[in-house]
Amino acid sequence: MQKDEVVSNLKELANKLKHKKYLTAQDIRSVPKLKYYIFVHFRTLGNALNAAGVPSSKLASSMSISNEDLLSYLKDLHNEIGHTPKVWDIEHDSKVYKKYASKKFSWKVFKTRFNGLKKAIELSENKDVKSKRDAASVVTKKVSDEDQDFFQSKRKFWGRAAELHVTAELLYHGFQAANIPVDVGLDVLAVKKNKTFYFQVKHKDLSNYDAIKLTKSSFDRSGGGDVYYIFVLLSEERRNFLIVPYHIVNDWIRVGIAEEKENDYLVYIKKDSDGFKLKDISLNKYLERWEDIK
Repeated sequence: MQKDEVVSNLKELANKLKHKKYLTAQDIRSVPKLKYYIFVHFRTLGNALNAAGVPSSKLASSMSISNEDLLSYLKDLHNEIGHTPKVWDIEHDSKVYKKYASKKFSWKVFKTRFNGLKKAIELSENKDVKSKRDAASVVTKKVSDEDQDFFQSKRKFWGRAAELHVTAELLYHGFQAANIPVDVGLDVLAVKKNKTFYFQVKHKDLSNYDAIKLTKSSFDRSGGGDVYYIFVLLSEERRNFLIVPYHIVNDWIRVGIAEEKENDYLVYIKKDSDGFKLKDISLNKYLERWEDIK
């Protein structure tokens, strides 16, 4: 389904349901694959509805805003009102939201995106997980015991090698970087200009189409605006790096681009003549984008 076909489908659906004030997610699902191609071409329902000239609800409008902007909004609102934002503050905000959207936010977007307003506020204040503080405190400690079966596991060897490559690249690009020697769901910590970043490293052998597994428990506890996923893609010719912000990976999961299993999310990355793709979505804009870590 091409971009203009998505717009056409939305217009037809709105005309068919003109007795309704807004199109809902349930309405969108009534058209096969429409939800999927909305994400491919527009990323959010709000963006797609705007392109089609179809009215959107307050929630759909707020859903068109990136996770990063939502967290920035909470910071700005906190600074404006002088205390931690509550539902009442968001619902009665008449000023700060205009920096990020033409319509007022619904507080429910924080429940949808971050499993609640409290979690979103913790992320916005960079005190989201105790594991991050633990990682920062132990990153300089010497690892006393090496795993005895390190060289017995090809997968583990590749994973450790990928982490070392990422650490080396970060150093080359001006970061102070080190491997995190404890299992807190994050692999590498880096500092630049007094700002700390955290990285989850995943490697992928492009000679097969196996999925990259993201453990649910690890993904949920290590999220935030300062977290990036780095996919190290291995081929016979070279090694490539995809640098993807956490909130983008979260969007993949939210709309079903990443497949959800009982304990994991599965990400299928492939390479063709057009470059790197996740299903029909081009990932080329994330290729070697070390300068976007900021």
